[in-house]
Amino acid sequence: MRIALVASSYCPRIGGVETHVKRLAHGFAQAGDQVTVITHQFDDARADERDGTVRVLRFPLAVTSRNYPVSLAMFRYLKSHAADFDVVHGHNYHSIVGHAAAAARLPFVFTPHYNASGHTWFRTRLHRVYRPIGARQFAAAGAVICVSDAERQVLTRDFPGAAARMVTIPNGTERKLPAAGHHAARAQAPIVLSIGRLERYKNVDLVIDAFRALPGEATLVVVGDGPDRSRLERHARAAGPGRRVQFTGRVPDPVLNDLFARAGVVTSASDHEAFGLTLAEGLAHGARVVASAIPAHADLARRAGAGSPVTLVDPRNARQFADALEVSLRAGRVRAGDVTLPSWAEVVLATRELYARMTAARPSAQARGAA
Repeated sequence: MRIALVASSYCPRIGGVETHVKRLAHGFAQAGDQVTVITHQFDDARADERDGTVRVLRFPLAVTSRNYPVSLAMFRYLKSHAADFDVVHGHNYHSIVGHAAAAARLPFVFTPHYNASGHTWFRTRLHRVYRPIGARQFAAAGAVICVSDAERQVLTRDFPGAAARMVTIPNGTERKLPAAGHHAARAQAPIVLSIGRLERYKNVDLVIDAFRALPGEATLVVVGDGPDRSRLERHARAAGPGRRVQFTGRVPDPVLNDLFARAGVVTSASDHEAFGLTLAEGLAHGARVVASAIPAHADLARRAGAGSPVTLVDPRNARQFADALEVSLRAGRVRAGDVTLPSWAEVVLATRELYARMTAARPSAQARGAA
């Protein structure tokens, strides 16, 4: 198949959507598909490059809004090059790119990675204004992929007209060993690991507060970058001397794999998620999980099975949060593989089968011409 994956941003930018798209792209390419990632151009990223066998096309922004950036060149490209693809898969309701994908008038699959509200007061207001526009993506989609049952329930409530076309295909996991020569500095103390884009709604400050209350030695490693980083670094310094809090920024995959392989706990205090991708990766590598008791994290705990090493907490209850971190660190890592979650290979297979059904149902160009 000739597949176009359309997303607002792509690796090396860090984020759940970026990771999701990259895993799909490489999985499709390994299956023999011709894969093109169509995304926005940020910083000094090249406009046309290869990520392995995946072609990555980046288009300049006409509107550089942080909340809803727009590339008119992307719209034009998808419209003029629709014949180059068999299916187009748009990602992220919270951006404009799904509209560009839908405008190609190809079989259109939509993965919204949906949060029911904005992450700030301003974004919540924008969310309400945007909803009638965003709903057009659901109307245009031949299939809507939800990454968790929790996300599917919220989408069914907010966009009931698309409920019959929704299917749940969760994010996958893939345990990888760190590459030779790519080992992060060994810490003497156990590692608590927090990964993701540093935004206010992720509540990394609550992670720092709970971590500071631990009675034993440990190291908190915060991986990622974003607009909240400078505030979080000040917050960590203001907490006074004590256990080490390390901000790494973006790290290459081998270093991240090494951190997963050594972390005692992977944690998230986020208020909103469609899934818990970094938590799932932590489980796959043998770490325990302590996370906010939001529906997406509860869904992950159910998928991981009864007795899985997942503890859900109220992250604003610092004592409860710290106690859960302490108990999990004392319990130690679990044997990698004891927790069964879908692999990325299974996710890629399920998504390709969905594409195949959609393209098979589409009339051929010759038939459309005869009609």
